[in-house]
Amino acid sequence: MKCARLEVMPTRRRQSSADTRQRIIDATIETLNSEGMTGATARSIARTGDFNQALIYYHFDSLEDLFFEVVNDVNQRRLDYFGPRLEEVETLTELIEVAVELQSGTPKPSDSAAVALVVAGWSPASPLGPKVLAKLRPWDDAIAAAVRRITAGSALADMLPIEDMAHTISALFLGLQLMSRLDPDDPTNARIYEALTESAEVATRLLAAFPRPPTPPTPQDL
Repeated sequence: MKCARLEVMPTRRRQSSADTRQRIIDATIETLNSEGMTGATARSIARTGDFNQALIYYHFDSLEDLFFEVVNDVNQRRLDYFGPRLEEVETLTELIEVAVELQSGTPKPSDSAAVALVVAGWSPASPLGPKVLAKLRPWDDAIAAAVRRITAGSALADMLPIEDMAHTISALFLGLQLMSRLDPDDPTNARIYEALTESAEVATRLLAAFPRPPTPPTPQDL
């Protein structure tokens, strides 16, 4: 019985520590959205979350480390949400629709806006910069996989720079997300989405006009 209690106690401590880290991350996201990158100090984050600012440095090495964990936390939740959606798209138009939904910040717009702020405000000299970029790379991979699947039946597929296209789409929507935060009422984004959808429809028709020739049978098939 005594051993059972000893096993439960560390588990509870770990859960409590994880809950506290998440509470700090959530407070950081709220502070970033209300006060911006320059206003997201340890003092202001602690005030937002109603905890002692010493907790930040107990759970994170620095504010920079905390901002990185914000990117990591939000990015992983968005990947979990959108990953299955990207695996199911069947046309370029559907891919753009998912990208627009992603840009809108679904499932939680404030989280996505906070990530855009951190990425835009990150110092190029920071050693954590490459780590942030590595966390965003899975979006390129997921989009590239979707484009390959969608275009697989067209003879034009081999001519497409798919990796470059995927990176461009990721960067475009991250930038649009930041711009929409600066001016939420700017109609430019809506026009861009409309133009992208129309372009996707044209590209879909073009791909269909050049179907990939059937694979010739091998001797084993004859």
